[in-house]
Amino acid sequence: MTEPGASDAVAPNAPSESFGLAFLDYLKTLPWCKQENGSLVAVHKLTSEVIEAVREHEIKVYPGGMNVKLPRSVLMGLQKQCDDEQPLPAVLVYKHDVVEIWFRRAKSEGFPFDTWSDPSALAIEREKCSVPGSSLGAHFSAVYNELLGKANVCPAMMPPY
Repeated sequence: MTEPGASDAVAPNAPSESFGLAFLDYLKTLPWCKQENGSLVAVHKLTSEVIEAVREHEIKVYPGGMNVKLPRSVLMGLQKQCDDEQPLPAVLVYKHDVVEIWFRRAKSEGFPFDTWSDPSALAIEREKCSVPGSSLGAHFSAVYNELLGKANVCPAMMPPY
């Protein structure tokens, strides 16, 4: 027999439905452009909302694509930079089934523009967090479609994501 309310418990590190709704509302505020492949792209910053998404999901480090979980100290450092009004640049990519968050902690000042024009910049370590649409709730697809309908075409210099 389970305790009352036990089925309502959220597993540690599992995003809550309220997080999903709040993150989707945040995504609506970003300056999206659309690519031919249907991806929406926003060049923005690692804000508190984005750091919360990163905190809850596994990261892949490129080049190589190795899976890691960012240590708490790194997450706290990212939040401190945000609090000090010096957030790292980020690229958010909203696809039909996932939101990808790309950022680079080393040599971040030129990111992502240097990766679009200088192939050697792709050798600098960068991180990608994938937030599955299913973890953001039932409105994920509706918000994607709404933003897709409003977005302008991305600049030609931007590679496909």
